[in-house]
Order: sequence, then C-alpha cells, then structure tokens
Amino acid sequence: MKKNNCLLLYILILGSSFLSAGNITVCKAQENSVVNSRNANDQWFPYFDFDAAVFKHAPRQFGPFTRWWWPGNDVDSEELQREIKLFADNGFAGVEIQPLTMGTNPNAASEQLKRIYSWDSPSFYAHVKAVMEQAKTSGVTVDMNGGSGWPLGGPYVKPVEGMLTLTYDDTIVAGGQTIACTIPKHLPDYSNIVIFETHLYGKVDQSLASLQAITAAKIIKKDGEQVYFDPASVIQLTPSNGIINFTAPAGNDWMIIAYWAIPDGQVPTVIASKDPGLVANHFDSVQVIKSYEHLFGAGTGLSPYYGEPFRAVFNDSYEFRSDRHYADNFISFFKQQRGYDITPWLGVNLQRGYNNNAGAFIYPGAKPPFVFSPEDERIRYDYDLTVGELLQQQFIHSSDNWMQAKGMLHRTQAYGVKTDVIASSGSADIPEAEQLFAGGSEGFIKLITSGAHLYNRPVITQESFVFLNRPDMTTPQKIKTLSDKAFTCGINQIIYSGSSYKYMTADYGKEGWDTWSSPYSGFAFSSNENESFEYWKYIKDINSYMARCQYALRSGKPKTDVLIYFPFADFTQEDMLANPAETLTNGYFESFEPAMGEGGERDTSILSAKQKWFYKAWKVINVLNARGITWEWINDASLQTSIADKGNINIRGNRYSALLLINAPYIQEKTANQIAWLTKKGIRLLIAGAAPEKQPGYLNYTASDLATKQFINESLQHESSSVLNDQVALNKWIDGLTQEIQFNAAYPFTRSIERIMKDSSRLRFIWNQSGDWQTITITVAASLSNPYTLNTETGTVSRQEAGTFSCVLPPYGSCIVYASKNKVTSKTISNGMQEGNNAKEVCRIEKWNIQAGMAKVQNSALFDWRDNEAFKYQAAEGIYTASFDLDLLKGKKYFIDAGKAYFTMELSINGRYAGKRLFEPYELEITPFLKEGKNTVVIKTIPLRRNQFIYQANAGNAYYAQFKGMDNALMPAGLAGPVKIMMQ
Repeated sequence: MKKNNCLLLYILILGSSFLSAGNITVCKAQENSVVNSRNANDQWFPYFDFDAAVFKHAPRQFGPFTRWWWPGNDVDSEELQREIKLFADNGFAGVEIQPLTMGTNPNAASEQLKRIYSWDSPSFYAHVKAVMEQAKTSGVTVDMNGGSGWPLGGPYVKPVEGMLTLTYDDTIVAGGQTIACTIPKHLPDYSNIVIFETHLYGKVDQSLASLQAITAAKIIKKDGEQVYFDPASVIQLTPSNGIINFTAPAGNDWMIIAYWAIPDGQVPTVIASKDPGLVANHFDSVQVIKSYEHLFGAGTGLSPYYGEPFRAVFNDSYEFRSDRHYADNFISFFKQQRGYDITPWLGVNLQRGYNNNAGAFIYPGAKPPFVFSPEDERIRYDYDLTVGELLQQQFIHSSDNWMQAKGMLHRTQAYGVKTDVIASSGSADIPEAEQLFAGGSEGFIKLITSGAHLYNRPVITQESFVFLNRPDMTTPQKIKTLSDKAFTCGINQIIYSGSSYKYMTADYGKEGWDTWSSPYSGFAFSSNENESFEYWKYIKDINSYMARCQYALRSGKPKTDVLIYFPFADFTQEDMLANPAETLTNGYFESFEPAMGEGGERDTSILSAKQKWFYKAWKVINVLNARGITWEWINDASLQTSIADKGNINIRGNRYSALLLINAPYIQEKTANQIAWLTKKGIRLLIAGAAPEKQPGYLNYTASDLATKQFINESLQHESSSVLNDQVALNKWIDGLTQEIQFNAAYPFTRSIERIMKDSSRLRFIWNQSGDWQTITITVAASLSNPYTLNTETGTVSRQEAGTFSCVLPPYGSCIVYASKNKVTSKTISNGMQEGNNAKEVCRIEKWNIQAGMAKVQNSALFDWRDNEAFKYQAAEGIYTASFDLDLLKGKKYFIDAGKAYFTMELSINGRYAGKRLFEPYELEITPFLKEGKNTVVIKTIPLRRNQFIYQANAGNAYYAQFKGMDNALMPAGLAGPVKIMMQ
C-alpha cells in the first residue's frame, strides 16, 4: 500500500436540564461545572496520601485497563465471562468494551456476518449484562465505548440530527447591473467521497440545508481559486420570497454569497451495523443526550449496573469530517462570546476539509476560497475558539452531567477539533491522551495532563501501545518504557490498546482475530495483548509494575514548578513538532527496532508557524527537563482565573512558582492584563525570546494589540520579571527557583514529575530515557529529613542519607524519590546491582548450544537470529545451554549479566530456576545457585512472532498478508549477549 494511502486510512480511523443548540446560552460557567465534576471524581477517586507499605503490593484497582475489542456482536456470554475472570487474574483493573468490525472478514459466512452486525440489539445488551454480572463478582471495572466504532452515532440518528457543516454557493454580478435571482443553492454532495471502497458519508437531502446569511462584496482580484474582496464593501442582503434583489455599484464585479448550514452526512467508522446511520450532532446537547439514552438508558437494561461496575462512557478523539463546524444559532453564540457579528465574515472561515480529520489528504493544498483582509487569521482564530467553547458546552459538559446524574463518569479524548485542548481536557471527568495522535509526543500528552491538573481531574488515562505500521513489535520492555514516558508526562492510568475477544473462526490464523493487524484491512497497528500475545504469561508481572507506579502517581496531588504559556486555542496534531530530545515518538524504539522512515535532521524550513514555535520552545524546555524543573502548559482561560498567593500563582487551588513565556506570537489581552497584575504582586515571570506584542482576536484589534503590548511591558517592570536569550541566563534563573527535591546538576536523559501530600511530603518519579546506566545526585530540603528511594520494579524501599545522595538508574529504568518529615516503617531491602552497578567481571561465557523449534547449533558464539538463515524466521522459544567454571569467594555476591536479550530472559543455574528479567538490564543475582567448579546455565528467550509472520506472508499464507514484503523490517531475536558473570 502506498504510504500516503496508509497515512490517510490511519487518520480516518484514529480516535436537571441540558443546553440545546437550538437555544444556545453560555454555561453557568465553567468554574461551576468544574466544581461539580470534581465532586463526582472525588467519589470515584478519593484522595489518599502515599503509603510505602502499600506501594510494594499495590491493589489491583490501581492496575491498567484494556480496550476490549469485540467482533461486533458475534460473541458468547460464557466466553465473555471467562475473559473477564482472565483479566482479573492477570492484574487488569478494568476493561472498556468496544464492539466494531475492524479486521473482520467482509466476506465471511452470512450467518456470521449477521451476528457481527447485530450490535445495538437485545442479544448485544444481554451479552453486556453477562459481562457486568461477572465483572461485579471479579472486581473488574467496566467502561463502555459510546456505541460502536466512533464518533458517537448510529442508525438511530436522523438526518436532521447529524453533524452540521457551514457551506455556500455564490453568483457574480457585474458592476452597475441589477439582478433579481433565486438564492444560490448548489451545495456539495459528500456522499461521493469513497476511500478504500468505504463511503465516509451518507447521502444528504439538500432540502435539509438551512440558509444562514447572504452577503455581497466587491471583488478586488482573483488569484487561482481564491477571490479577494474589499472588506469595506461587505453588505448583508435580505431576500424577499426567496428572491435576491441587488444592484451592484458601478465598477468592479460583485459576488453574492449565500451561506448554508447542512448536515454533512458523516457515518461512524467501523460501526457494527449494516446501516451505519449518522454521527450525532456533537454541537447540540439534545442530540448528545438522545444518543446516551438510546445506547445506555433504561431500554438497554444497563441501569442496574450504573456505578457498579459500569464506571464511564468513553468517547474517542473527535475525528469529525465537516468542512467547517457549525451549529444552530452559531451566529448569536459567536456574538455573545466574541463581542461582534461574524455574519459579514463567514466567508473567511470557509475551506474544504478545514475541520475534516482527513481533510489534508482528501483536499490537498486547499485554501480559503475568499480573502477579505490581512486580518482574516484573527477571524479564523475567533471562530475556532468559539467552536471549541461550543464543543465543551454542548458535548463535554452535557456528557459529564448525564453520566454524573447516574453515578458514572465521562471519559474522553478531548481533541481532534481545532480547539483549546487544555480547556477541553479539563472539562472532562476523565481526560485521556494517546500514543497514536501526534505520534504520542510528550508535548501533546502534556497538553492533556496539564488540562487535567489545572482543572483538578485526579485520574488521566492514556490509550497506550498503539502505533501505525508497527504490528507485533510490542515487547515487555517497550510496554514498560512507553508507560514510564507516559507517567513522567502526568498519565496515571494506562489503557492497553488493546485486547481482542478470542475469536477463532476459519477467517484467521492460529492466533485468531487481531483487530488491528488483519489480512482484511491491508494495514496494521501495534498491539493485541490477549492470550495470543507471545508475552501473555508475563502480563501479570507487567501489570503489577503499572499498578505500583499508578498507585504512587495518584497519591497526593500534582506539584509543578513552572507554567509555560501555550498560545494556541486552535491546536490539532498537524501543529505538533515532537521534542527532538525525546524517545519513542511514533512508536519507534530506536535501540531495538528497524527504522521505518525515522532519522535524519528535521528540515526546519518547511515547518508551519506553530511547529516553528515548538522548535524554539523545546530548546528552553529541555534545559528545564535536565535540571529537574517540573513544568506544564497553561492556557489563556486558566491564566485569566489565577490569583497571587504568597509569591506563587494559584489556579483553582494549584500553586506554581513561576510563569514562562517562550517566543509567544501573541497572547489574549485579558491574559496580558492578568499577568501585569500578577507581576505587581511579585509573581515570577520569565520571557524567553521575543515578548508578545499583539493579541490574536479581531474585535478592535488595533487598540487591543496596543493594550496587550502595554500590559506585557508593565509586567517586565518588576524585580521578579526577567527577559533572557541564552542558556546561561536561563540556568541562572533556574537557580533562583526553590525545589524541595532538587537535581544537583543537569541530567538531560531524565524526565520527572512530582506529587505532594497533605503533610508536605514529596514524591518524585524519575525516568531514565536512555539505554545506559545513569547516576544522578539529588538534594532534599532539610525540612524533609527522611528521604527514600523506591524501586519501581520490585517495590523495595531504601533509606537515604538526609540532604544529598545519589540515585542509580538502569537503562530505560525509573525510580521514585520519596521525602517526608516522617520515617517509613516498611523494611528496607537491597536490590543488588541495580542499586550500585559496581560489580566486576569474573567470567564470560562464549560458547553455547542453541535451539529454537527445529533450528539448532552447537558450541556457537551468540548471534542475532536475523543473521542466521535457520533462525531468521523462528517464533519458537530460544533455549541456550552452556557451562562455566568458577572459584567461589566467600562473602561475595555473584550476578549474571546477559547483555542483549530479545526480548525476555528466564534463567536456570545447575537445574534450579533462578528468576526472570522482562526489562533491561538482563541481570540477576545467582549467588544461591552456584557451586564450586563447573556450573551449568540455561537461558530461555521469547522472540516476537513478527519475523515468522513475514515469512508466512511471503510464502503466500493469506492469513498474514498484511506482513508481505516486510523483510527490511525484521526484529532482532534471541540472545545476543555478551553473557558475563559478575562479582560484587
């Protein structure tokens, strides 16, 4: 498949009273909604302080969830209940039910297809109820996707209840001519857009179009497909009995534009229904609530499970396909929010595919058809800002309210629309990030977590371990490393993406249905962590690791040093530029995986304006990261609510030490005014690069720009404010910040995040994103006289000297520094090499007998299986046998260091099981298992199945067709070593 086609398909599938869009009013406001939602979250996620005694064996309730894919409704209640028990036994805290058709055989037997496509039926809800009953017994929490596929919708949505788009038709009138014409109404038909034999839209009855406005403007020039107008000439026209009467002034031609709102006809993606129906209007709370009542209301029989075990309804990322988002009475709502009438400037906001998540591919190079002035971008900014506010009000808040009234929560990926992602995420009960959108870059993930922290959302989930074109590359090490990356970005509940229902029909190979890596889809995503996963036998150990970390990262509340102003209220993934210093973007684990288009310097000359902003911002942020300064993004809406609090910035009860503006291209006037007030109160302000000199909106923009510049200048007149343009000055400014847990030097390989308890104890999670052993030195404030390091893999607790101490981090490893006024009562346990890594080599094992399936070699050096034709495509367990001689010294500890092991290691010494390692370093203490003289060692490794799948595909096995031609993307396998015996 061509790369662009693959990318396109990826984009297409990615993730009391209520307000009516027919009578839009501003929410009481957001602060009240935040308070109510916080109370609901408190019921589900009560506050607790960290307890080291709990840390080692964190309860399963702190474990990960998994997205549980069903092949529509072709499921069996008994099997569903078995799988719920299986999830519980393996450390999963919960599941999210998602019925869909992805990866199923479209030409399966008719009876099979009938079952698949019988979602939203009595039998489907009977299956769900069987799950709920078993989940209650097994202590598993259940979330449900908002219907089947995404976005929210289905056959129950009538055409008039679907998403609206703003569109137009026009006619040209010669200067000096008088016309009487019908209103132009030749509107686009989206139903003819077909990609990979898939219709993205249903047929829309043009009679459903609603006239919004008619304007006329004088044409200045035409440039390609763009028409330029004289902005001073724009007038609004009122038809009489459907007829426009207009006399164009002499001179240039004039254009009459009729603006229409019409349902766009978008259908839900991969919905398990032969009639896909339509996506519900997310900008109309009446239609949103109607959907929830249909899908989860009394008629489904699910109400007895509200709150137990049914926790939340989930809505995936907002992958809408409107040209331009619109709603009934949008014009009046816009005026209420922005203070001016958008009607004369509606044409500024028109562009094919502008709000379509696949718009760049369906309409490459699309431009606005109409240009009014150089200030058009300001109007588009205002329009996008209003769309985001409308979505928060009509969809997110109304969803929150409906769920909360029933004892549940709303979980959502509040992005995809050009919007203030921070505010949208803060609006949701449980905001969710993902490692697919924007490549899973830390800049994007922190937009979600920043919103959660600023708006006091205690739990932040992440759709995890999923990337395009990297199927069957997921190992325990990759899971752990991706989790640690997420944890240091603020995520505290991992959701696997995910686990396929055990569907063993004749349509698939021996592994059964893999939802996102199937011969019927022609492309593939990363992960399927069910019983067919080659590392499933280790999943409980992996989940225990996550539960331990997530317990720690939900204790107390976030404590962040610096707020970084994020200027964009119209953000989407195309705007993101990943941090060049981060690892594992787009799923590429450089140390272990073949490159697939990655690498090389980024050509900065082709970056968009927003990407260029990120490029500059990362240079500053990476200095903060290296110095252990915790940071998060701040949006205008939150800054405008801030207060000064004893030299700190207080936002909704959260206190921050400083505010940082990095080359901000603009800033809202109200925000600049608030910053000026804060600096008068002694708040620390740092401006790196150019200070903003304007605001982005259109209303009275000349005067507002001037006022904004004056406010920023006022802010810089105070002793607590600084402007800098080099790293030396930045480090000096950092030295002036007070931290309770402080890095003693710059450690660019680290990422960290901090939590604070009610007694002022601090917990700092630190991750080494490099593949090397690293040592960092830390100083803890004298007030916290009892510092400890916590091993995140084992749960052991080690007391450290008060004041300054060193912390050793293994490759890709993490640890927690916990500092308290009080002593921890848990027993301190040493962890051997990972605590010091100061052992010396006493023996190296060079020759091995190696077997994997039918492949065997004797007395061989170690090798990567890719380099040996007999082993190249093996998926069987590798068994390595060797012997070594050793003179044992009393009082010494001995370890085995297996070097590179792809991708797990189980060890036996002298016939006795000595342990396993799932992550780097592949090292274990072996002292109790050794004997004087000759010793026998057996190491077992489990390779990925990917190489075998590639072999099968190239051999013509249709079950693995999605892997055909991937010989240039084989994964390493086996034990590469070197294997050393170490003494300490």
